[in-house]
Amino acid sequence: MTAVEGFIPASCSAVWNNPRLAQAMEHLALPAWPPDVSAINSPASTRSQLKAATFTPRIPREGAIAGSFGVDWYHRVHVLPERIDLGSVASVQMREIEVWNAHMQPQTLNSVAREAAEGMTLTGPASPPTQFGALESRRYSLSVAPNGPPQVEAQFRFLFSSDTPTLGVTGRRIVGWTLSPDWTEPVIERLEWLTDVMRSHSGVEQRVRVRAHPRRMLEYRVLAGVDRPRVMMENLLISWQARVYGLPWWIDATVAATPIAAGVQTLSVDTSHRDYAVGGLLTLVHDLRAEFAEIAAVEPNQLHLKRPLEQSWPAGTRIAPVHSARVGSNQNLSYVTDAIVAAKTQFRLEEECALIAMTEEPDYLGYPVLSVPPNWRDDLDASIMRDLRELDYLTGRRVVDDLTGVDRRRRVHRWLLAGRPAIADFRRWLAARAGRLKPFWLPSFQSDIAVVAPFGAQDAAWTIDNRGYAAGPAAWAGRRDLLIQTVSGERFYRRITGASEVDAQRELISLDQPLGVSLSPADIARISFMTLMRLDADAVEISHHTDALAEVSLPLMSLRDDL
Repeated sequence: MTAVEGFIPASCSAVWNNPRLAQAMEHLALPAWPPDVSAINSPASTRSQLKAATFTPRIPREGAIAGSFGVDWYHRVHVLPERIDLGSVASVQMREIEVWNAHMQPQTLNSVAREAAEGMTLTGPASPPTQFGALESRRYSLSVAPNGPPQVEAQFRFLFSSDTPTLGVTGRRIVGWTLSPDWTEPVIERLEWLTDVMRSHSGVEQRVRVRAHPRRMLEYRVLAGVDRPRVMMENLLISWQARVYGLPWWIDATVAATPIAAGVQTLSVDTSHRDYAVGGLLTLVHDLRAEFAEIAAVEPNQLHLKRPLEQSWPAGTRIAPVHSARVGSNQNLSYVTDAIVAAKTQFRLEEECALIAMTEEPDYLGYPVLSVPPNWRDDLDASIMRDLRELDYLTGRRVVDDLTGVDRRRRVHRWLLAGRPAIADFRRWLAARAGRLKPFWLPSFQSDIAVVAPFGAQDAAWTIDNRGYAAGPAAWAGRRDLLIQTVSGERFYRRITGASEVDAQRELISLDQPLGVSLSPADIARISFMTLMRLDADAVEISHHTDALAEVSLPLMSLRDDL
């Protein structure tokens, strides 16, 4: 056989001669590398010399078989799903589960053990003991009745000869509160965020969101009489006050125009701007009689139910979404007569209110501008405040220090919300504010500046009516940003950079940039000051006079915008 001599490239030699590689080989008890090729190729080489070139680890290790997809899924019995969360149970609920024998051999189901499963029925294709074939899957139906313990924490253990898979069922049973509001007083919807506001001595704020979603409450007056509604309300409070009620969301209720037959599984309901959700509950209420049903699908004008209705309902029946809610620990009752009782009841919803925030664009200097004017039917309360610190020893003159150098303004705005779309948009605007967290520009919606002379498209200096603006500090923080509205509906935002007095009737103001259009005083509808504001409270109350007419009053606080 022809012998061919090899060679070692210089690059490989540099790697083999690396001292770190030598240390590693010494730790592992490896032979020297590269081997002596001439010695191996020599006739004197023996089998022992070749064997010495093998790797011999210094520390022995035991191996293990790595798992695979087959090990994870096969050779056991599966219950799918393993856990069911029923949520709030106010009517019969049905769930379907799958039991799969993933063994390669038949398995026998000896029995199904039930724990804390009052009011539940589990039915399958065959009663145990029964044999599952190899890789056989069967469907079981779980029925949960509203009658039973208030807290659902049940377990179903499938006792096979080889495995014991378990199905866990959780939830809570609720009782419907079917006493409707007395609409002679508004129904109050309360949304409550939580914000940590830290304010420095200079007036600068740091605001931190503490609660991801707002809490929600509903408060309304109930007038129950004669006798039957009164006793029903007393029984509901006495027996269930510490538990959870199924509260119809009355402000989203609709009235059935035609009778509804028993056995139907689809309801014709306008679902726009209403709190219907897949997997949630709805109720049909008529004359204190109610039926609850679980929602399978929500369409713009239809609701599909998971189970057919058990009762028939006449025209005029109210259909409303249902939320889980609790009442307070102290519920006051007022007996109007021996047969009539009145109560102001506040319900606190159990689930979080995940409102969808309005998508806003930064209209001016990085913040949105509120464009909805307030309701001027009532007086708009306002106050101007200063952070003053007074030093007074009572024996001489006092010393007053202005800590921040700027004022703070608090203003209460009221809005009238007409129509369900307006109410829904206002909720979304509140969600974008997140309580006291996020600021916005608030125009005064008043005529604060009056232009008295025409100006050109490139003019950045305007002649205005003398209202004492130049007498104070020019371009004062919170008193320099303008909303300019024209008669044609255009809106412009500008900032005043300086001001001077011309005479007793006129002042001259300078803007940060020209308007870009030529206007006369007759072309301008209103020029209002804008202030950077935030909500001054995390809790907001919406007073619903009807299901489509509401009022709201918000306290607002100005922010320092010159830093």
